[in-house]
Amino acid sequence: MYEGWVVVIAAGFIVFLISSSFLYGFGAIFTSVREEFGWSAAATSVAFSVRSEVGGVASPLVGYMIDRWGPRRTLFAGILLMVLGVLLISVMQNIWQFYSAMLVIAIGTTAAGGQVGQSAIATWFRRRRARAMSFMTVGAGLGGVMVVVFAYLVDELGWRTALRIIAILILVVGLAAARFVRARPRDHHQPMDGIPLAEGEVARHYDWGMPPKVAIRTRAFAFFSAAIILAQLGSAGFIVHQIPYMEVTIGLSTTAAGATATVFTLTSIVGRLGFGYLADRIEKRYCIAAALALMSAGELMLVFADSFWTAMAAVVVIAPGFGGIVPVRPAMLADYFGTKHFGQINGWGRLMFTTGSAVGAWLVGYLFDATGGYTQAWLVSGIVVALGVPLMLMATAPRTLIEQYEREAEEAWEAERAAIEADEDDETPEIAARA
Repeated sequence: MYEGWVVVIAAGFIVFLISSSFLYGFGAIFTSVREEFGWSAAATSVAFSVRSEVGGVASPLVGYMIDRWGPRRTLFAGILLMVLGVLLISVMQNIWQFYSAMLVIAIGTTAAGGQVGQSAIATWFRRRRARAMSFMTVGAGLGGVMVVVFAYLVDELGWRTALRIIAILILVVGLAAARFVRARPRDHHQPMDGIPLAEGEVARHYDWGMPPKVAIRTRAFAFFSAAIILAQLGSAGFIVHQIPYMEVTIGLSTTAAGATATVFTLTSIVGRLGFGYLADRIEKRYCIAAALALMSAGELMLVFADSFWTAMAAVVVIAPGFGGIVPVRPAMLADYFGTKHFGQINGWGRLMFTTGSAVGAWLVGYLFDATGGYTQAWLVSGIVVALGVPLMLMATAPRTLIEQYEREAEEAWEAERAAIEADEDDETPEIAARA
């Protein structure tokens, strides 16, 4: 098996643990925590905003760590921080402790999450990059399966005990999986993408990439970031509030509401794999624009949902759009700006990603408190996501810069090969003389 696929599987498993616990699973404790302490929906949502925004702010630093120290060490540190944060929440007694623990979790999930896996995978794949990243993100989609289990633990054992069980699971299983995640060594014996070389073809083992300060100043990065901010602003609120919405508005139990989150995450897999497959064949900006359109349509459907079945119809429209953006976004960054400094560039991209998430989670909670329901929140979310479609279409690739940095990397690689061959030729007479 091509080792790149081993990295994909291991990174996907870690993402599975994180998404089932923090992205989707924490929705199962939202109502229980709010009722025990008497906090408002907006105040409780701030903790999720803290998790998103602090994680985003930490992303460039984590990207620097990945580029300098490698994915594996970064993963180990992130997993330990996540476990610490979960244990702190399980013993909290006031809202400031809640916010502080979420801060620790935010840094941990950033250092152990998809950003690290994406950085490793980008070095192993070129022609199949979007597909490989989509397979990794299936782990996040499958994480929704565990929401039902998490919700059951909350119902049966209480939210504090449920969190402690999750912490132990992440520590043991997460550290074991992290051992298999690494960047591709320059002298790796297998060909890129695991595709055998044609007869006479020479393997080209070099990475090109723009410096981060060049990449983030491009027109492409500006439009890309604006579209992603709007996408997350509109979708993050739904992710955090889906279970409370199903409980409060539709009238389901916590376990049943958790099951709807499972449907969402499983349906998102269709988008992850489908858009990942398409993105290796057509321009990635078109794929993300189509995914945004799906998300917007689904959230506007929620405005008119008046029963369980109409709400679920909206959920299965939103899910593929949300899922499709997840793998195509980093693959598009790698295509546009290269992999040499991908950890840092992807970190800046994730900062844009989480900025929208932080505002979106708070905004939906605020509109719920202000209006007593979720109708206005879904209307605003749907409109905001729709605004991202034209922005993404304007994020065209910086062709001139791509050609420049690819050419520089290839020239440096060829010069290095020529120097090695010259050294080998120089050694031959010396060896013969000694003989």
